[in-house]
Amino acid sequence: MIIKLLLDILVVWALIYSVLRIIRNNSRTIQIFKGIIVILLIKMIAMVIGLHALNHLIDIFLNWGVVAVLILFQPEIRSMLEKVGKTTTIFNMNVSEGEYVHMIDQLVDACAAMSKTKTGALITIQQSQSLEDYIETGIRMDSEVSSELIKTIFQYGTPMHDGAVIIQGVKIACAAAYFPPTTKDLPSKYGARHRAAVGISEITDSITIIVSEETGNISVAIRGQLTQYKPEGLQRLLTNKLIVNETKATLFDPVLRTARSFSLNRTRRSEERTPQKNGDERIKPIEIVDLYSHSGGKEHGPQ
Repeated sequence: MIIKLLLDILVVWALIYSVLRIIRNNSRTIQIFKGIIVILLIKMIAMVIGLHALNHLIDIFLNWGVVAVLILFQPEIRSMLEKVGKTTTIFNMNVSEGEYVHMIDQLVDACAAMSKTKTGALITIQQSQSLEDYIETGIRMDSEVSSELIKTIFQYGTPMHDGAVIIQGVKIACAAAYFPPTTKDLPSKYGARHRAAVGISEITDSITIIVSEETGNISVAIRGQLTQYKPEGLQRLLTNKLIVNETKATLFDPVLRTARSFSLNRTRRSEERTPQKNGDERIKPIEIVDLYSHSGGKEHGPQ
């Protein structure tokens, strides 16, 4: 019974966390969610004050609430179902850390060079969710990732420059792939590449790098969010995502993080209550010695 209860709590926690993450990543969804909360608050006030007509109208709305939620959250629900349908087991290509480091170096070198020449580029790195459907829309390659090859693909005028490169593991799976653009309202300074990058990041857990052909800026789209990076920042991001975090996050990570945080807070509070008699002898404060005063005002040469 205890195991069933704990499992039930963990599953409900995971579902709530997933819903909140979907809501958090979409500003339009946040506004709709706020509107639902306001309606519930008005219903509570109407019940307390005794506004029967208003309470009856809100009850009618809530009775049809399931249909209303399906209509209002249709894009988000579709996106969530697409994620579930495309989720595979953890993508394991048996790639060594050295191969990942080499691939990241080649990618960053290519992006830095294209940024200087303002060559537009769109590069997507597959994670745990398959991109096979989008690979079918492009030209298959199965080539090693190299800075020269990437720069050649996106060179203006080449047959494959106007599309996306998809990387599986440490190999280029295809070029000139097509991604569905996002439905978000992006600023006008972002073009078709940025919209396609945000679109693929909304329905998969991929990492997409964009080089703007107008400004030369390097941006990365992850989970529907677009962030601008310099080459050094891009190197750190890819290293953290592809090498440091090889064990993928799960839905139960918030539970584990909360437990660890609770444990650490209890440890710190207990340490604060316990008087520190003996500190760590390896750590000592810096001692400042006035050599001028000790020497009676006489100057000394270098020791």
